[in-house]
Amino acid sequence: MPSEKINISSSSSIKSNNSQDSEVNSFYLLREKLIHIIKAARSATLANILAPLLCIPAFKDEVTALNLGAWLAYMAVSIVVRTWIIFTLPITPEKIIHPKRDLNKASFALSIVGFGWGLGWFLMAADLTIVNRMIYIYMITAALIAGMYAYSVHKPTFYLFTLPIMIPALCTSLWLTDIFPWTFVIGLATVFIAFLSIARNFASTFDQSIRLRFRNESLFQELAAERDQSIAANISKSKFIADASHDLRQPLQAVNVYLEMIQFDNLATAEKKILSKIKNCITILNVMFDSLLNISKLDADVTHVKNSVFQLKDLGDAILELTESPATRKGLKLELICPDLTVKGDKIFLQQIVTNLVSNAIQYTESGTVEIRFEIDQDCLVFHISDTGCGIYEAEQGKIFNEFFRSDRTRKLHDGLGLGLAIVKRMCHLIGAEVSVVSKLNTGSCFTVKTVFIASLNERQTPHCEPILYSTDVQDIFQGKHIAVIEDNAIIVEAYKQTLASKGAYVYVLSEFELELVTQLQSIDHLDCIICDYRLRQTTGDLLIEKIRENFNKAIPAIIVTADTSPSHIHFFDQIDVQVLHKPISFEQVTKTIEKLLSQNE
Repeated sequence: MPSEKINISSSSSIKSNNSQDSEVNSFYLLREKLIHIIKAARSATLANILAPLLCIPAFKDEVTALNLGAWLAYMAVSIVVRTWIIFTLPITPEKIIHPKRDLNKASFALSIVGFGWGLGWFLMAADLTIVNRMIYIYMITAALIAGMYAYSVHKPTFYLFTLPIMIPALCTSLWLTDIFPWTFVIGLATVFIAFLSIARNFASTFDQSIRLRFRNESLFQELAAERDQSIAANISKSKFIADASHDLRQPLQAVNVYLEMIQFDNLATAEKKILSKIKNCITILNVMFDSLLNISKLDADVTHVKNSVFQLKDLGDAILELTESPATRKGLKLELICPDLTVKGDKIFLQQIVTNLVSNAIQYTESGTVEIRFEIDQDCLVFHISDTGCGIYEAEQGKIFNEFFRSDRTRKLHDGLGLGLAIVKRMCHLIGAEVSVVSKLNTGSCFTVKTVFIASLNERQTPHCEPILYSTDVQDIFQGKHIAVIEDNAIIVEAYKQTLASKGAYVYVLSEFELELVTQLQSIDHLDCIICDYRLRQTTGDLLIEKIRENFNKAIPAIIVTADTSPSHIHFFDQIDVQVLHKPISFEQVTKTIEKLLSQNE
């Protein structure tokens, strides 16, 4: 019984929806008919005024003054009434509230004029000569032709206008048999019937076109609504990811700090193993958050292609440094085939794309080899990442570049969010590259990326680029440097102090509160670098960095550490002159970033 109630309710709901749709369609159709009729009627107003006036000089010598005067008086009144009604009715869609009522008014206004032309047959036809009768027939035929186009879209309006013209014409011709030959009367009747038939066809075509337009507009509105829902869902997804990411990054950053502060040399072997496993898990989480960060940056549209000339060997060395350790841990052989090339392109994008593909290959390969092979194709750089892994189902090969896609076959065996290849696809699109995959189950996969970056064995074929030299002695770079730290977490502050002081730097822990900050800055001669958390208790890091720079009247190199990864924040960070690091990060990453800034400022 409950199911029957549900079905009945569902059926009544469907009927209700259908009824509402039908009412909407009827209103829309009547409104369009009204607009069409009023526009046509307004355009015919001048003709309605001139036609009776032309009858005066043509008929005055043949028709009695009484009959002609009575007809002209009626036509004058009816045309005035018609004109007033037609020009007071609304014609714009947003002003039409009651189309059915307005159509009735328009029908009345047009019918009284049609009745006037019919009345002329009774009052004047018998007295007119054959020539003037033909003139009158010409006038009413012109009116019928105009009415066939203008008023046939609404049957009541059309018949109320045309029948008062047709019926008196036929009745008079049959009653007064001497005014027209019987063959002419038959021809006139045939013409009237043809008018009615053509008008019916035109009305049907008009209805179909209006209904089709309404359906198209409805479909467009549905598509627009679905598009808006999709955009809203995407915004909600980005906001959710950013909020969840921010809330998770903060404690994860603290975990990273605690782990780095542990002295592994003082621990027992069993404890070292446990902590090593914890560090591996944290590393996996860090990789996941980096993937979310990369997607957020792409959504924020702050990643821009910056072409420069570089040596491919340097790129190859950097990729090996990033991927060799995870390959070795799995017992895989990592091969790099890297010819001596000079490339003009975006090295950072290439490194990210290759690293993602190699990491993906390592993750899904349990034994064998992962090969990185660079080559030139039509003067452009091309690279292949091949592995001897599990392979990809043919049906899934078109889906692997979708965000968050993970194969059911390997989901339980490997960690991840399913963003690595999606990032590769979007980065390839940004640099104008094409990425493709060829794979065979249980044999392996080969990803190929064809770039538009010019590559050559002859360095002179590409513009010369002076390399930027950095000091390799980290201790010397930090030695004697004055570095400010602004952080509301005491444990992280202590870790910064120990790490930077051990490298020979002077560390100043500054307050986020304005009065205390001003007092502290009075005792500091200069600063070489600022490292600041973004979200503090009462302010944000960018404002504090601006105040410190204003105090020293110098654009001091600065780093903001943040867990905010929403597209709006990423776009904001891209606009300010500050290096941004996203949590979770290691102190090694922090010190490398400070080292780079200090080297650039030498």
